[in-house]
Amino acid sequence: MTHTLYQDQKTGKLVEFISQVDGDYAMVKEAGGTVVYKAISQLTPYDKDKGRLTKIKMPFLQEEEETIPETTVPIEDYRLNLNMASAEQIAKRLPGVGYTTAKRIVELRMSLSGEQFSSLQQLENIPRVNWEQIIKEDLIFI
Repeated sequence: MTHTLYQDQKTGKLVEFISQVDGDYAMVKEAGGTVVYKAISQLTPYDKDKGRLTKIKMPFLQEEEETIPETTVPIEDYRLNLNMASAEQIAKRLPGVGYTTAKRIVELRMSLSGEQFSSLQQLENIPRVNWEQIIKEDLIFI
């Protein structure tokens, strides 16, 4: 197999293409003989007579794209973690909670031991929020 020269866009070094490793990386040999892995997206074809060439399709075997397996467990939790959320996130995600109230929630959290809530009952110190409904609708966790 003839090896092709490429120029690494990040370092400017010339490398010799050896083979493709999964869909995004290539095994290449540097001028000193060291074999390394580079992202395909950072390699530009190089001709020793013409210099750097414009980006062209890499000479790799085209593999079929694998499909993502269906999951039975949700990947993303729709609930808001009150121990990690910013005031902006709280105000945007919780119904009936404005920015001023959201800032009070964050201030209360920061004043607690370990700077986090240990139970949902601690939220009852924040007035004007229907905590029972928010907890019933399972919108938050700590």
